[in-house]
Amino acid sequence: MKAWKTVIFIFATLIGLALICLFFPKDGIKTGDANLEFPTLTEALTPAPQHETKPDKPASKAVDEKIEALHNAKQKEFDNFCHNSSTRIYMPANNEAYLDPLFEALDNARNKPVRIMHYGDSQLECDRMTSAIREHFQTSFGGGGQGMVPAVQPIATFTLGQTVSPALKRFCAFGSSDFRAGHHRYGPMAAMSRVDGSATFTFTSRGEKKFPHCQKFQKISVVIKGKANMTLKTSDSVYTLTPNIANDSTLRIYSTTTARPTNKVTLNVNGNMDIYGILLDGKNGVAMDNIPMRGCSGTIFTTIDRSSMAPFFKQQNVGLIILQYGGNSVPYLNGEKSISHYKEQIKSQIRLFRQMAPNSRILFIGPADMSTRRGGVLQTYPCLEQVISALREAANEEGAAFWDMYSAMGGHNSMVEWVNARPQLAGGDYIHFTPLGAEKMSQMLYDTLLLYYKFYRFRTGKDPIDIIDTNKSTHNDTATQKSSAQQ
Repeated sequence: MKAWKTVIFIFATLIGLALICLFFPKDGIKTGDANLEFPTLTEALTPAPQHETKPDKPASKAVDEKIEALHNAKQKEFDNFCHNSSTRIYMPANNEAYLDPLFEALDNARNKPVRIMHYGDSQLECDRMTSAIREHFQTSFGGGGQGMVPAVQPIATFTLGQTVSPALKRFCAFGSSDFRAGHHRYGPMAAMSRVDGSATFTFTSRGEKKFPHCQKFQKISVVIKGKANMTLKTSDSVYTLTPNIANDSTLRIYSTTTARPTNKVTLNVNGNMDIYGILLDGKNGVAMDNIPMRGCSGTIFTTIDRSSMAPFFKQQNVGLIILQYGGNSVPYLNGEKSISHYKEQIKSQIRLFRQMAPNSRILFIGPADMSTRRGGVLQTYPCLEQVISALREAANEEGAAFWDMYSAMGGHNSMVEWVNARPQLAGGDYIHFTPLGAEKMSQMLYDTLLLYYKFYRFRTGKDPIDIIDTNKSTHNDTATQKSSAQQ
């Protein structure tokens, strides 16, 4: 089509539409159920006014409000856990940030090793609870080795075989008076052994399937009072240990780092010394010490010469000190006066640790459920809950955190259920956990600490984590925990 014909066609079409607009009925034309309408000529020629719409608030502010609402929801959820969960940690002064320095140290553990010291009674023997907690920490934050061990190990552990030649005597600040030394310098493990001359120690890892991370150690240290010559032999090398404090007459730490991690070493020492402990650590990450004290109620630390302990805490990056006591006192506490006295004793121990290790965080763990026969029926000791309440007050009043193991395992009469569980979670004495029960309890404790750690990451903006999933998967109410104990 030629251009002039196209122009004429367009104009004709426009004129036709204009005539329709001009003469089309304003009310439209009805055709059955439909009504045909057409704009008037004025409406067609005059564009509808455009009304500017403004958002109620800037987009950035709206996003910020949504983020704040999410944060508040997470905070509310965490607060609910802290107030209602049977596995919560009771923080001093309800300070949710109390464990933050520990968590910061854990985040940096692969650059600067951090130590956790786990003191307790016979529930810790054989490296039971500690071994499982240690494995979790080393899996998450790096590290290796079994931590600090005594020169003489009276009870074999799941994770380490050790021998010493010639035989040495072990002196302790706890237990029978037959094991006391002629002084109070027992060191950070509350136990020591004397060497006059020479001695040879051999350490070999074991339990590889269950505890793979502690199998290898690379930094070996010996904590002593005195002076010595020390060498360390691995499968392919010999190393000389050197003291990191040359002029400290109260405590020296001799150390060496092997070229590569190893699972077996032979240590030779020569001189006159009191050995307070031998450290089998990784080069970095988390080291965790198992320090069990059979028959101990946790009141002996103030009897130890502070000069044999305090320098150790000063030299080591101790992020957490766990004190797990109370079970050995429960059978002998039968009234408010005796419980109050025990509370004050525990407060003095916590106070001592805070003075010796001001940069460390302290977590006190109360006793598990314990059964005794009353009227021929096994049931919880009558004063146990009162003792636990006093220990929680002691910890919080002295600026330490508290974890209620009794409530975590199910509370009143839960020990009977743990003993009757198949497989068994507690022994026939209705006091001690079986290895499996110790693992389950350790899992609950670690999961609880991990939840607080994850909330720390969320709260400080380091991680947009989902607290909900962790809470639901690892923390149950008392009834659910009782049910799991029966399985």
